Amino acid sequence: MWMRRRDFLAGAGAALMAGPARSGATTTTTTVGGPAFGSYWRCVLHAGARQEAVAQLATRLIADLDAELSPWREDSALARLNRAGAGAWRPVGAATRACLSEAEAVRSLTEGGFDARVGPLVARHGFGRIEGAIAREGRFELRAGAVRKSHAALTFDPCGLAKGHALDLLAAGISALGIADALVEIGGEIATLGQHPSPRAWRVAIERPGAAGGAALRVVQPGGLALATSAHAPQGLRGRLETSHVIDPRQGRPAGQGLVQVSVLAQTG
Repeated sequence: MWMRRRDFLAGAGAALMAGPARSGATTTTTTVGGPAFGSYWRCVLHAGARQEAVAQLATRLIADLDAELSPWREDSALARLNRAGAGAWRPVGAATRACLSEAEAVRSLTEGGFDARVGPLVARHGFGRIEGAIAREGRFELRAGAVRKSHAALTFDPCGLAKGHALDLLAAGISALGIADALVEIGGEIATLGQHPSPRAWRVAIERPGAAGGAALRVVQPGGLALATSAHAPQGLRGRLETSHVIDPRQGRPAGQGLVQVSVLAQTG
């Protein structure tokens, strides 16, 4: 499991499907789901869709990504990369390369506002498992199927990226099964395919921060986009926190809570 510090999910800042099919609709939905990365996955489908095939696809995908990218497993490919020394090329999977490449690009774009190298700092505040020093210098080099570290202390924390990458892969896999209409969710991050079987556009509610009973802040129609929401509050906890799981790398401490929650619609998770 590698998403524990993101376990606000359904309790705070999550996106949830808004409303069942209208009464009188001739088609109904079914939901298939299960555990994923310390949280859950689910897929809302036409009642006649290939539920078993979707479940098998999701179970296999989640297991493969957990083995590759989990910072909570000592035997994961990520843990071995973080323990590795500098200088040698190390073979890595496609998910590691995709997430690491994106992390380095966003680090540059945000001038260090997002930095997936500060896993040890996250762990010091009780929200992660990656140990060691924080390498402010050095870089990751990527080539086909391999990564090289220029500094032995460099570590990679994928928790801000990997769940969205898993969402992209699962949505693409469901589409490849020939399923045209589905709502796909991994721990509060959502992608939609086609339309609701009623038929209408898929509608997703974004929870109002701190509201009791899961009141909606707004309802959106993602269309072909992915929707992700991040908030300071963890699952089941309301009000202001003493310590946030969102870490400000430039300040070296949990981020200020003036901005409580952010939702983003984008081409990918």
